[in-house]
Amino acid sequence: MQAQSNRRGRAHLGVLFAVAAVTVTAPRLALAYLAADGVEVPTTWRVDLLAVSSVATSIVLTGGTAYLAHAIAVASSGRAALVACWAAALGCSGALIAPAIVASLRVQPLAVVLGTSRHWSWSVCAVLAVDLVASGAMLADARRAGPDEGVVHPVGILDSHPLTNVADVPQGVVTSATALLYPCPWGCGRRFATRDAANGHGRHCTARAALRKAAASENNDLAGGAGGREVSQP
Repeated sequence: MQAQSNRRGRAHLGVLFAVAAVTVTAPRLALAYLAADGVEVPTTWRVDLLAVSSVATSIVLTGGTAYLAHAIAVASSGRAALVACWAAALGCSGALIAPAIVASLRVQPLAVVLGTSRHWSWSVCAVLAVDLVASGAMLADARRAGPDEGVVHPVGILDSHPLTNVADVPQGVVTSATALLYPCPWGCGRRFATRDAANGHGRHCTARAALRKAAASENNDLAGGAGGREVSQP
């Protein structure tokens, strides 16, 4: 149980990076749509929104790529998609940070260092980097969660006995095969901890369904024979 709790806690990291990615994009989208509608945003508001977006960007790009690298290292299969997201995010991150460092060293505006020919490519990298990290983090969470956390099934994954391998068994429920004292009344071979459970299992019992089908077939044969005798009488 402790290991499962730790695994679920680690899985939540991807959700946190996805929320941080929303924090990156939402302020910039809001400013873009307001500008498109001709609404002037006060300078102080604009600075605050962009500051929040910038801090969230640093969290996503640094922490998110590290999280993806760890997810790739521990993944047992399906690494190709994670590697693709991680490599693309690293490339975009490098394309974003390197010109900014050069601009700081030259004491020049970033727009001058980039030149007009690279404005579009730098902007596209700024958008894709965050989305790639968020997508990869959620994919890593889905891969690490496993089928037992994604789908709730009453008997879990069946092994040698249908009730000896139950996922997330509540406290106090006995699942040992030796404690299942009540067999199926219809003879399908399954055993249950209580008589009520054995009787309640009837609507899913294959043996009971076969018995009912055989009884219905016998009744139809009898009804057909009786009908034939009545028709043959003068």
